[in-house]
Amino acid sequence: MDSEIAKAISSIYEEDEDVVGVVVVDNSGLCLATDGGIPEEAAGVIASIAAHSDHLLPAHPTQAADISPVVQIEAESLTITIRRTPMITLGIFKNKSKNI
Repeated sequence: MDSEIAKAISSIYEEDEDVVGVVVVDNSGLCLATDGGIPEEAAGVIASIAAHSDHLLPAHPTQAADISPVVQIEAESLTITIRRTPMITLGIFKNKSKNI
């Protein structure tokens, strides 16, 4: 599984040159991988934000149970995108584009 995670992280960097760090967390909040100098302690925070974001959307009978909101946190020079899937939670840290 570690090689699968490493391949996924590599593909994230390849798709977007602004990515500077990645955190991968399991459903228990356990850090599976970090990259780009992101501390392992960030995994719990990322997992918690993703879990709490589910409470922001009203339950809908036709909504799939595995749909979770995407959370974006913006700072002056950095954006963190958090997305939960049925298997993992992913935090992607990106430098803000200079074109904005």
